[in-house]
Amino acid sequence: MTSPIERIVYRSDAVALTDGPVDVSPIISTSVRNNARRRLTGALALQGGTFVQVLEGDPDALTVLMETIETDDRHRNVRVLARWPVQVQLFMGWAMVHVDTRALSSHHSRLLTQTGSGAQVTNVLADLASARLGSVVPGMIG
Repeated sequence: MTSPIERIVYRSDAVALTDGPVDVSPIISTSVRNNARRRLTGALALQGGTFVQVLEGDPDALTVLMETIETDDRHRNVRVLARWPVQVQLFMGWAMVHVDTRALSSHHSRLLTQTGSGAQVTNVLADLASARLGSVVPGMIG
């Protein structure tokens, strides 16, 4: 019997800890290290001051991680859009992929940051990540 897998999708307001734009590199580096250890996968985007993230893996590990995110000074107004059981991880093999949102249409940008459901956000991030998965991107689980 395989272990249960869940997917959780959330949005939060990014809080810059210094002047200037939010640098997601430390978040990605920490996520890659910690998620690989916990066998979690996911994708992260920062769009217009809003973090949007899909996380997948063991339900208990996801609960612990969300508790950490909710108390992280870099996030404010953490809003879980959806959490549901899944059969397979969309980001299998990737502890964390940082997706590039610069080419998003205004419609897709609004889906990510304002109006999209958990499933819609997951689809947008999966589509964006698939454009990057063919190249070498930090965060691959070995």
